[in-house]
Amino acid sequence: MLERIINVLIESKNLAADDLLLGAMDVGNEKEGLVALDALLKRGTIHGLSGLIERYARLKEPLKLQVLDHIKILTPAIRACATTGDLLERMSALKLIALGRQGKLAYLLIENMHHGDTEVSQAAVDAMVALARWVATETRKVQALPVKVDSHGELLTPANPAYRDLIEQRPEIESTISRAIDIHRGEYGQDLLRAALLLADRPESQTLSILQTPKHGGQVPMVRRLQQSPASEHVDAFLLAASHMDLRSQFGVIFSRIDEAPVLDAILRRTHWLKDNHLRLCMQHVNRGHWLQDTTLRQDTARRSGNDLAAIGEWLAASDLHDAMQDPLLIRILEKAREDFAVRIRLFRIAMRAPIESGVAFLRELLKDGDERLVRMAVREFIRRRPADYENILLQLMTNAPDSVRRLVGRSVGQNGFDSFWERFDSLDPATRQSAGRAMVKILPNAVHRLSRLLMTGTLADRLKAMQITHELGLSHELELTLTHLINDPNPKLRSRAVALLGQTPTGLSEPLIDKALNDPDARVRANAIEAIDQRHDQQYLPVLSQMARSRHNRERANAIKALHSMRVGAASQQLITMLHDEKAEHRISAIWALRQVGLWQMLKEVAQLAKSDADPRVRRYAVGVIRALAASYEQKKASA
Repeated sequence: MLERIINVLIESKNLAADDLLLGAMDVGNEKEGLVALDALLKRGTIHGLSGLIERYARLKEPLKLQVLDHIKILTPAIRACATTGDLLERMSALKLIALGRQGKLAYLLIENMHHGDTEVSQAAVDAMVALARWVATETRKVQALPVKVDSHGELLTPANPAYRDLIEQRPEIESTISRAIDIHRGEYGQDLLRAALLLADRPESQTLSILQTPKHGGQVPMVRRLQQSPASEHVDAFLLAASHMDLRSQFGVIFSRIDEAPVLDAILRRTHWLKDNHLRLCMQHVNRGHWLQDTTLRQDTARRSGNDLAAIGEWLAASDLHDAMQDPLLIRILEKAREDFAVRIRLFRIAMRAPIESGVAFLRELLKDGDERLVRMAVREFIRRRPADYENILLQLMTNAPDSVRRLVGRSVGQNGFDSFWERFDSLDPATRQSAGRAMVKILPNAVHRLSRLLMTGTLADRLKAMQITHELGLSHELELTLTHLINDPNPKLRSRAVALLGQTPTGLSEPLIDKALNDPDARVRANAIEAIDQRHDQQYLPVLSQMARSRHNRERANAIKALHSMRVGAASQQLITMLHDEKAEHRISAIWALRQVGLWQMLKEVAQLAKSDADPRVRRYAVGVIRALAASYEQKKASA
C-alpha cells in the first residue's frame, strides 16, 4: 500500500506532492525520511529540491549523506536557491556547493559574495575557502599515488572518481578565487588570500600567476604574505614563489625566522626549491644545521615514511656538506630504507649527481644491497667514477655476486685484470702465479675466452706463454677445442705443446689425434703423443712403442721405454740398458731420466759407472745429480721413520 502511495506521489504533476514529501521528512523517522528523500530525488522538481536544500541543515546525518551522494541531481535547484530572496535557502545552497564539491557552480559564490547580507557574504567566502582546501588536499593525495605507465610508456591516470572530479573542477575553482580576490576590497580579503595560497601549489596554478599579473587586486596582498614566514599549509606557495616568481631576495631572511616544527617538516618534504642560491644561508639559520648530526638524524628518520626519507636525502645532497660528512648520513638513511626499493633508487640517483671526484663510501654500501638491479647500477657508477683501487674493490665483490653482476664487472675491469696478470706472469714465482691465475679465472668470466683468442691469434711467444698458463692453471679441458685446432699448426713447438696439454685432459688424447701425432715429422710431437699413450695405458700401441724404443731421437726413445715399463712389458729393461750404453750422449742422459722415472734402481750401478767414467761431462753431471737426489730422498725417509 505504501509503495503504491509513494509511486503516485512521484508521478504526480501537482507541487503539493513535494510539500507532502517534505512534510514527511520533517515528522517521520529516519527510515521514513529516507523513503521521502528518495521520492523527492526521483521527482526532481525545482520546488521539491529547493525545499530539500532549505531543510538540509536540519536533516539527520544519514539523510545528509544521501543528499551529497546525489548532489548532481540538485544542481538546477542549487542555482535557483543561490539567487532566491529566501536567505535561508540561499545560504544552504552556498554551503552545499562547498560540501558537494561543486566547482562548476563556483561562479554563484562570487555573485553572493557582494550580497547585502553579511551572513550570505560570509557563507560564500567560507565556501570558496572550503573548495580550495578540498582541492589542495585531494591534489596531495593524487601526487602520493604510485606512477603507472602502460606498455607503450604512456602515463596511466588514476581511475578513482576523486581524481576525475579534481581534474574537472580545479580550473573553475582557481579561476573563481582569482576573480574574487581581484574584485573584492573588504573584510574577507584574508580569507580569500588563504584560499588563493592553498591553490598556489603548482607552477601552472591560476592563483600563483597572480604574482605576475599586473594591476591584479590580489597581487600586493599575496606578495606581502609570501614575504612572511609561511603557515604549514602554505609551504608549497612559499617555495614556488621563491623558485618561480622571483621573490628570492627576501627568502633567506624569511627562512631564518621559521622555527615551527610543522612548517620545517613541510619544507623538508619539498625538494624542488633546493636549487635556490640561499640554501647554505638557510641551512645555517635552521638551528645552524644541528638536525644534520647523526643522533638527531637517527631520531628524525625513525618517524618518517619512505618519501620523506628520500626528501631528506635530497636535502643532504644539496646542503653542500663535504662528502666525508654527507656519505655517513646518507648511509644512515639507506639503513632505514632497506625494505623500500623506490627510496634506495632515489638515494642512488642523489649519489650519481655528486661530482665525479667525490667519495664513494655510499656507493660501496650500495654494492652490498640485496637487490641485484641496484647492485648493477652501483657497479656502473663505480666504474664511471674509477676511484682509487676500484678494480680490487669490484673484484672482491665478485666472490659472491650474482651472475649478471659478475658479467658486468668482468666486461669492465676484466680487460685490466687479465692484462695485469699476463704482464706479471713471468716475474711471479710458480705458487703465486698459480693462486693469482686461478683467482683471475674464477672472477673474470671472459678470462678463458681471452686466453683462447691468444692461443689462436697471438704471436708465437704469446701463444707459447698462453699454453704455459693453460698448463699451470689446469685449463686444458676448457680449451680442448682450441688445442685440437693447434695440432695442425705449422709450428712444431705449438703442435708438440698442444699434444702434451690435450694429454692432460680427463678424456686424454683421442685415437685419431694420437695416430696423427705419432706420424708427425717433429720428434717432440711424437714424444708427447707417446706420453699420452702412457697415460691411457692403451695396449694396442705396444708394437708402435716397441719400434719407437729404438728411435734415433732420444726423447721419443726414452718416453717409449717408460711407457713400455708402465705396461709391464719385459723388454723395457733390456731396451733401457741398451740406451744407457748408447754411443750418443743425449741418449744416455735420456736413459738416466727414464730410469729415474720408472724407478729401476737395480740399474743404479750403471748410473754410478756413468757418473764416474763417462766421456761426456754432461752425462757425468746428470748422473751425479740423480745419485745425489736419490741419496737425499733416502736420508729424508730415514729421518722421518
